[in-house]
Amino acid sequence: MQNGTDFGQLPVLDEVSLRLFDQVLASGGLDRQAAAGTAPVAGLSRVQLDHATEVLLALRLLRPAPGRPDLLIPTSPEAAAAEAVGPLEARIAAASTRAQATRDQLQALMPKYRSALRERGRQAGGDRLPDLPTVSAMLGEESARCQKEVFTIQPGGGRQPGRLAEAVNRDLAMLDRGIRMRTLYQHSARSNLATQGYVETLTTAGAEYRTAAELPDRAVVFDRAVAFLPARAEGGSGDGAVLVRDPDIVAYLCRVFDQLWATATPFTGGSEAAYRAVGDDLRRALLGMLAEGAKDEVIARRLGMSLRTCRRHIADAMLALGAESRFQGGVLAERTGLTGPEVADA
Repeated sequence: MQNGTDFGQLPVLDEVSLRLFDQVLASGGLDRQAAAGTAPVAGLSRVQLDHATEVLLALRLLRPAPGRPDLLIPTSPEAAAAEAVGPLEARIAAASTRAQATRDQLQALMPKYRSALRERGRQAGGDRLPDLPTVSAMLGEESARCQKEVFTIQPGGGRQPGRLAEAVNRDLAMLDRGIRMRTLYQHSARSNLATQGYVETLTTAGAEYRTAAELPDRAVVFDRAVAFLPARAEGGSGDGAVLVRDPDIVAYLCRVFDQLWATATPFTGGSEAAYRAVGDDLRRALLGMLAEGAKDEVIARRLGMSLRTCRRHIADAMLALGAESRFQGGVLAERTGLTGPEVADA
């Protein structure tokens, strides 16, 4: 067996091969012609002996004796490691150096890229990220650079388990560095098991979560200086984003988040009580939309829930009001003051 060109081609030093190596160390060598006889070597079968010999040769633990190709003698494991693994380690180091050099070269092109965007009339500081892998990579880089805080607005219901699994290690690493992390979800996310588990895990590590009935579009802001906003699909998948560094735009997003955060309801993770805690606020928002004459599809989208769940909430609300139609339900909700903002007890 020849020495491989990568780690995948180097065999594993298994128990059978170790037994043969011990035997060769004790005897001083392995005569391959003599081993071809019927007498077993180290208690190994013919198939085991052939396998172990090939493994030890590939790992350079055995080599032919000078002038006697049929006699295999043991080699120092330290020398074997240098011969078998040393070239691979050198190639890995060279590849790492090339990768860093390529990254540096590409990063050096960013000023030219932004200048070209400005010349084409694109907004200065707004870089389009075309797809989810690019967005994920840039989120990872900005997470690593973050020094103080990150906040996120996540409209819609619960997040996809795959994306939560991708985010959890990155977020925990930020929390370990003392970064303050705050996230706004919609009330409907409280019923999603994957989101509940994610929030429980991150809350234990120090993150903060709140929910509101309605939220504006998605946004992620690092250190009140860099923002990720959703990009219009323009015939694509809709998974892209725009990376914004313009201080006025980012400052506006920060003000919006702070206002929403101040009126949102704390969310610490999974329990039925967590969903009941926002039931009145969710019902008030739904009744307000009914009073506006909004269609079921519009209400479901604004509340971040499925159409089926939305219609169940509508039916429950109309039953509680004693309404026989959507119009009557909206009127009764207006008359009883159930569509305006909730007034705190004095």
